[in-house]
Amino acid sequence: MASGDQKFPPQKQDKQPGKEHVMDPLPQYVSPDYKPSNKLRLIPPHSLVTGGDSGIGRAVCYSFALEGATVVFTYAKSQEDKDAQDTLQILKKDKTAAAKDPMAIPADLGFDENCKKVVDEVVNAYGRIDILVNNAAEQYKSNSLEEIDEERLERLFKTNFFS
Repeated sequence: MASGDQKFPPQKQDKQPGKEHVMDPLPQYVSPDYKPSNKLRLIPPHSLVTGGDSGIGRAVCYSFALEGATVVFTYAKSQEDKDAQDTLQILKKDKTAAAKDPMAIPADLGFDENCKKVVDEVVNAYGRIDILVNNAAEQYKSNSLEEIDEERLERLFKTNFFS
């Protein structure tokens, strides 16, 4: 966590999606002062977090696991495998006894049929989805509007909004 005069080196990756495991220092996905409040332990909910392999998605997954939820998350296959496996290990280690084992589902959520497959897989495995966090997203740096073509804009909306 940045505080006071602490400085972090610039983080630059030239390809999408970004990979958390190559960052130095690694991002923090939880505050060391966080204490679970047990809000999700009475009837452990089943949660689905899209884009849960890293960044905000990993932090949400981790917090849900600490609070007692069963956690399922999606990630981009082959591009985010390492971050997904790291997140899965974190969740397995820190889940509560009442929660079911976490699950990572590879899926490109820019396609409607993949979104439906993910929902079906979670419901088939756990019976229901109680919490949905639509976190998966793409973003691209542009220096001008002229750099944004129709294909890129359509892809961004398919992943960030339609999914």
